[in-house]
Amino acid sequence: MATAEQLAKSIQLDGQGVHVLLWDHQDDLVRALIVLFAALHDTPLQPLLLASAQASVSDLRKIFELRPQETNSVTSEEDSLVPSRQSLLVLFLQQATSSSIGPWLNGWRSALAEKPGALLVVRHADFLDFQRNAPDLASFFASKAFDTSSMLSIWSASTAKRMKTLLPREVVGILGKLPGKMPSGKDIESWVREHPPLTDQ
Repeated sequence: MATAEQLAKSIQLDGQGVHVLLWDHQDDLVRALIVLFAALHDTPLQPLLLASAQASVSDLRKIFELRPQETNSVTSEEDSLVPSRQSLLVLFLQQATSSSIGPWLNGWRSALAEKPGALLVVRHADFLDFQRNAPDLASFFASKAFDTSSMLSIWSASTAKRMKTLLPREVVGILGKLPGKMPSGKDIESWVREHPPLTDQ
């Protein structure tokens, strides 16, 4: 069994590569993300929902293929919207989209692994199909898959100080489009109270 803090530490120590966060129930996913984001407090994050091949390819091309040109003139609005690859990509895969999106991600495996790396959030039921459709990418995260259903509710005091009971608005919007129901703020508050942090070593 692992913890969300261990996932965060692996992401930070590697500084690149592809990690996977598997989930079955959205309440487990939310809890894992709350701890993970607190542990990754100094790491810029860029969440993105991969829901359809057309939209996802367009969004990913902006990240991997389109670069703002360096000129002396003021950049255009379009250039200003190009996301920075300085952020850890947190890619949420919509249910039953592996066959259409998997091959594209497979082709971008090296770009996904570039610093500071990527975290793929995949529902457990879709994981095998995803691996079939992205076999080369799957080899990148062979030993870097973490499962929210077996994660221990353990975290350090330093992480506890940074934990919030609400996820960023953009992430909440993404989770609202995934199967399941998010736990309420009161449920998260009760969960945090029931699991006091460990003393930092």
